[in-house]
Amino acid sequence: MAHIDWKETYKKTKEFLRHTFKKYVVFLLHLTPHQNVAQIILMYMVVGFIVLSLPFMTRGHVTLLDNLFTSAAAVSTAGLATVNFADSYTLLGKIVILILIQIGGVGYMTFTSFLFLSLAKKHRLRKSQTEALSAEVKLPNTLQLSDFLWAAVVFTCIAESIGAVFFFNYFRHHDFGIFQALWYSIFHSISSFCTAGYSLWNDSLIGFADSKTMNTVVSCLSLAGAMGFIVAADIFNFIRRKTKEISFTTKTIVITTIILVAFGTFTLFVTSPGLSLGESFFQSVAAITTTGFYSVDIASLSSCSLLILILMMCIGGSPSGTAGGFKTTAFTSVLALIYNRLRMNPHVEFLGKRISMMRLYEATSSVLLYTVFLFISVFLLSWTEKLSFLNLVFESAAALSTSGLSTGITAQLTWMGKLIIIATMIIGRIGVVTFGMALLAHDDEDDDKDNKPVLPTDIAV
Repeated sequence: MAHIDWKETYKKTKEFLRHTFKKYVVFLLHLTPHQNVAQIILMYMVVGFIVLSLPFMTRGHVTLLDNLFTSAAAVSTAGLATVNFADSYTLLGKIVILILIQIGGVGYMTFTSFLFLSLAKKHRLRKSQTEALSAEVKLPNTLQLSDFLWAAVVFTCIAESIGAVFFFNYFRHHDFGIFQALWYSIFHSISSFCTAGYSLWNDSLIGFADSKTMNTVVSCLSLAGAMGFIVAADIFNFIRRKTKEISFTTKTIVITTIILVAFGTFTLFVTSPGLSLGESFFQSVAAITTTGFYSVDIASLSSCSLLILILMMCIGGSPSGTAGGFKTTAFTSVLALIYNRLRMNPHVEFLGKRISMMRLYEATSSVLLYTVFLFISVFLLSWTEKLSFLNLVFESAAALSTSGLSTGITAQLTWMGKLIIIATMIIGRIGVVTFGMALLAHDDEDDDKDNKPVLPTDIAV
């Protein structure tokens, strides 16, 4: 047996890693902000896949493709699973998944930018960080990035802590041990706020369908995360008297969310006679926030109810929040555009405010691109899978909107179908517009030559 020179091996390995890291840094410098966001999400998915593939992370028969699917679902906070999550991963594996959920829900750039802002001596972001963060989160022109970062992190900590306290109190009164109650509380609080939909029970929250406490806490956390950090930052500034009134964006988000939840509750209650009013409300919230928890068997719902859930999942939450979808603000902008066009109005207005053309361009682009990617996903799944068409549409909508709701066909997908859903979830997490810009990116120098004025954005995308 040949003698191994460990010192030489260590030296070569160190040199290889240093050289690889330098190449990676050079690669990053040539990326546009949108490409940077995409590669960061992909990087976390790959790292999560590698870690979850370690032998002590899983139980039973979990394939590499299952681990890749789980990692993609956790980073994108989609919540879909090809294996039984509660039984297939060890405690350490579930902790890794929870970390991926937290990163995916709140956003990599949000956390890293906040840490840099907190530790930097000058307390300001670099230009590259600002550009990357602006590509990940869309803010109205009335809100500063620094205010957004502080509000996002503080709001996340407060909301998840309050949720964990309520969960802990509930579990302790239902024969859970201290450590078990603490673990279940932290996990479900983060999963709810980040709208991931992962549960430590095999049947999600069906066993708690009659629990007002569980349904209320999960719904409140989901709505808080889905309505987004713009609302939190706006209210935070209003309380501190940095602003005199609540912004137009916040008003739009709150009003639209309330109307959609009410619409979903009513239609689900009417179209599925087996659902109670409370169950209809919970599933309506789970769909519009793309949380993915369910207290009833989704496959047992009527076709009308499934179509309503698909619509609500596609609309999703609000900009710069933890939910997916093409966002409530884009939805209201498109509705306002149609309404004012039919009335032959020369300008597009909503709630008495005029919406700029730039905002309308962004909204229509988001909705149209979302429809295109959904069509492609459904088309490919219809080609590779021999399952119900409506179930395939529902699965694609759940993946693109990063919602964990499913009719139960995820585990039945072929390896090609699973790869299609993985790609759909990642595109949904990156954002259809951001993903499109990452594919069709061009140098900033071309923009500098084009001295066109940029209209202000009165409402976030």
